[in-house]
Amino acid sequence: MHQPLEVPEQFAPSSLVAGVKDIIAHLDGTAEDEIRLAHAEALASLFEARLTGVYTNRLPDIGDYPSPVGAMAYVELERQLREDGRAAQARLAERFAKLGVANELRKIEAMPGDLRREVATQARSADLFVATCPPSAGASNWTSVIESVLFESGRSVFFAPEKIGPREAIRTVVIGWVDAREAARAVAEALPVLRAATATHLLSIEEADASGKRLPALAAIAAHLDRHGVTVNINMMSDAPRGAAAAILEEAHRVSADLIVTGAYGHSRLREWILGGATRDLIEQSDIPLLMAH
Repeated sequence: MHQPLEVPEQFAPSSLVAGVKDIIAHLDGTAEDEIRLAHAEALASLFEARLTGVYTNRLPDIGDYPSPVGAMAYVELERQLREDGRAAQARLAERFAKLGVANELRKIEAMPGDLRREVATQARSADLFVATCPPSAGASNWTSVIESVLFESGRSVFFAPEKIGPREAIRTVVIGWVDAREAARAVAEALPVLRAATATHLLSIEEADASGKRLPALAAIAAHLDRHGVTVNINMMSDAPRGAAAAILEEAHRVSADLIVTGAYGHSRLREWILGGATRDLIEQSDIPLLMAH
């Protein structure tokens, strides 16, 4: 007679679907730190997760200062940036002492290449990375650091719209779905949030061959989510003349969504990350938080 298989506690089903337990918030010493922390703290409270703030202080690349005069300028600039970094870290430490969730503050101080690699490494040990959508004027740290996390860490990124704090709760979610690996990754990463929501809308934004060809795949995703306790409403769009990002945003506003979930599309060219058009447009235009994965 066969003995029943004993499943180790760490692999029990309840632990496999426990949700988000580690959240990292990107900090850079700017006013947007407070926006990122507000979103990260709200998510940490929802999931009873630990919140880690990663403050990045980008040091100049010594390769940009080849001459003796340049080397002297580099030394002075590096000294000033390290001093500014200590002051910013002290301010953040005071803020972290007031958080209502378990927390930790870390600092990464490095030249650009090392900085983006180290932040991606840190992100791999968390469930979710909280960042801000890039400001219209651009930000020195944004491209190298956040794109590295999005494309290299293997984790999802929660993008908070610039200057917009968290909503009362994430009740309604829109999934921008295409039949691609990136969309599947985003949905898988978002499952804890989807379970906590009360309404989920699955928007198919693929270029139309014929709607009948898309129905089986959409039905399969809907059934998969249903088995995870997430009931979805399906909305198929046969055409999006203004682009996929505009279609997703219009649907999100129509249903008063609190979050948009979508894949992050793009590719790398040497060491430069290139965001796909719809991904870039969403990050630049959305006034609703985004959860993206690659």
